Amino acid sequence: MISKERALAAIKGKKTDRLPMWYGGAPETTRNIMEFLGAKSEKEAMYDILGMDFKTVRPKYIGLPFKKYEDGTMENEWGIRRGGLHYGQALNHPLENAQTIQDVEKYKFPDPDDWDVVITREELEDARGYCLIGATWAPFFHDSTELMGMEQFFVNMYINPGVVEAIIRKCFEFYYELNRRTYEANPGVIDFYFFGNDFGSMRALLMSPDMWRKFYKPYVAKLIEQAHENGAVAGLHSCGDIHEIFPDLIEIGLDVINPIQVSCQHMDPVVLKREYGKDIAFFGGIDENEILLNGTEAEVRAETRRIIDILGSDGRYIVAASHDYLLPEVPARNIVAMYDEARKYSSGR
Repeated sequence: MISKERALAAIKGKKTDRLPMWYGGAPETTRNIMEFLGAKSEKEAMYDILGMDFKTVRPKYIGLPFKKYEDGTMENEWGIRRGGLHYGQALNHPLENAQTIQDVEKYKFPDPDDWDVVITREELEDARGYCLIGATWAPFFHDSTELMGMEQFFVNMYINPGVVEAIIRKCFEFYYELNRRTYEANPGVIDFYFFGNDFGSMRALLMSPDMWRKFYKPYVAKLIEQAHENGAVAGLHSCGDIHEIFPDLIEIGLDVINPIQVSCQHMDPVVLKREYGKDIAFFGGIDENEILLNGTEAEVRAETRRIIDILGSDGRYIVAASHDYLLPEVPARNIVAMYDEARKYSSGR
């Protein structure tokens, strides 16, 4: 099977020659893997040697350069100043004092015109045979809370819900329109719409299930529906303990759930597979917090087999770590061992 066939068959619960595999990590992590393997390029390491099955092409920012400050921080398209490692942290909250819907409406939100949505011939050729992930990451939960500040945002869910709803709606509308343009410019090209919003903490949702259903579920449903209307399967990335909304996600048609953070309080893979495995494909679940970070190669291989036996028992599983962005502290030898074991162990099952 070619990668595209393998990935889509697994997501739909059909028989495959082996389980599909996906990698996500910091650039430094990728370089560590290349060095460990003696590979000269990311393509050689990830695809020729390890056998990943997915390629990702997102819309590209072509607007005015972001404002940069002498201290190394920068202001992004949301008007949020960010600093720190990797994606950085929000250092200001432009709508923290918003009191009315009008305050929200007059704020300058990102413009979809500042993005190039066309997938080039070169990108299409590079992705030939692979399962193509496309359109936006759409982290509208993160954007909405960062614009106001998370604590104030959650308080306002109760005391000023109209303002909260307006912020969420404006964030969502930006991504929905950018997705629309992406699908329109690349008809029939995107196989997998994979988007991310971390709704959970290690112990529970970051808000009550009822609040999530009120403020976020309708918009998540629209992104899933939009993907399906354009011939793509839909997968949600949400770190943390989100077991309380699994039935909701299935109800609104989600095809794939990631990253299955098994170290969380109620994210036992055995329970999740038993309760929901017939209705949704699992993506991830090989523990990054302890096993990949601190385990021996033998422990990594054993855990990989264990998770495959649980989440991949019926083949409806994508092999990946329990986090979508592996950091450089995770040893390259363990990452390589995970994928090597998965490829061998799942072949011909």
